[in-house]
Amino acid sequence: MRIAYSLPLAAAIVLAGCGGGADSDGDGNLSADEVAAEAQGLIQPRPGQYRASIELLEFDVPGMPEGAKQQMQQIFASGLAEGNSFCMTEEDAARNGPEEMVKNLAEGDCTMNAFNVSGATVSADMQCAADGIASTVRMDGTMAAESSAMTMDMTQSIPNVGETRMKMRVTSQRIGDCAA
Repeated sequence: MRIAYSLPLAAAIVLAGCGGGADSDGDGNLSADEVAAEAQGLIQPRPGQYRASIELLEFDVPGMPEGAKQQMQQIFASGLAEGNSFCMTEEDAARNGPEEMVKNLAEGDCTMNAFNVSGATVSADMQCAADGIASTVRMDGTMAAESSAMTMDMTQSIPNVGETRMKMRVTSQRIGDCAA
């Protein structure tokens, strides 16, 4: 799956809050079954050729020289922000279903605190831990059959560095059928 379209979905489930409407048992944590039930409301993407971009909105790492921060912003401004084109096949689109998202959640080292789908609006809040690094990911955006626009706000607590923050906007738009 191409990162530009799968990133919003992956962030919603593995990496992407509102009031936690999916928490049907009220325990404060979302089980795989609760996430799957809420994910049933997600709009499935339509196969085709897509253009996607990632815009770095904020980037902060304690002690990082200003030049290095500017370099990171330039990396995003070059290849990522200008738009990548990819073909989403029928198989790719089918893999974006609720079962795949629940599978990804189960494989990840994350706890979903909130996950809400209301029409085209998706909102999520989760905590992840990997390699001694604790992360909080919040995501809000919209998903339609032929487009998506998600804002992700990621905060990480990195030992010997401190709290880092990266906020980005990921957008995609179907631009036609895939080339044969």
